[in-house]
Amino acid sequence: MPNIFIDDVEVIVSDIDQYMQINDISGADLARIWPHIKELYDGYEKWICYRNYDSIPHALLKDLGGVLEDDCIETILTNTELSCLYEHSITQITEENLEAFTAYHDKCNPNNGAKSAIIRRNLSRWGIFAVIADGRVTDYTIISMGGEATAEIYCIEASDYDTCVSLVQYASKYAFDGGKKDVLYMASANTTAHKAVKQVGFVDTGVYMGYELRRSR
Repeated sequence: MPNIFIDDVEVIVSDIDQYMQINDISGADLARIWPHIKELYDGYEKWICYRNYDSIPHALLKDLGGVLEDDCIETILTNTELSCLYEHSITQITEENLEAFTAYHDKCNPNNGAKSAIIRRNLSRWGIFAVIADGRVTDYTIISMGGEATAEIYCIEASDYDTCVSLVQYASKYAFDGGKKDVLYMASANTTAHKAVKQVGFVDTGVYMGYELRRSR
C-alpha cells in the first residue's frame, strides 16, 4: 500500500480497500491531524498501530472510538532457503477455484482484514494456498504481496500443526520467489500458528497493538 504524508505524519493508505493505517503516532500528532483524516478518509477503515505500549495515547484513542483489535507478537522471516519439513498436497488459489475458497474463508474469518471482496478486486496482489479435499477447502493461508520488500501473512486457518507449518512454508517460498526480502506475521502468543511460524524460522521481533477507530466523525 502506498505511503503518504499528512503534516509530516506518514500514513499508509489503500484507496482500493478503503483502508488507512498510522504507526506509532503520538497523541499530540494524532490530535493535530485527526480533522484532516476525517475529511480525507471518511468511510475508510482506520487503524492506529503501536509497537510500544508506553507510547499509546489511551485516553485520546478511547475518545476517538478506538477499539483494541490486534494484540500480537510481530514475527519476521528473512529470505532464506526453506527445507521441506512436511509434505502436504497444497493448491494455489486462482480464478478457477476462487469460489470454493471465498465461501470457506468468509465463513471461517468473516472479520479478517483480507475479506473476499477485497481479494476479488486484485487477486494478483495475494498468494493463497489451500488444502482441498473433494472439492472443499479445509485449510488455507493468505499472504499479501503488496509491500515493496515485505510480504505479510494475513491469515492461517489450519486443522493441525503439520498442515500449518506446510502452509507457512508454501506462502513464504512464494514471497521469496516473488522478490520479497522478508515475510511478516502478526501472531497471537502460544497458538499453533505462532509455534508453526517459529518452526519455519520466523523470529519474534516485538509486540504489535492495533486500534480500529470505529467512529468516522
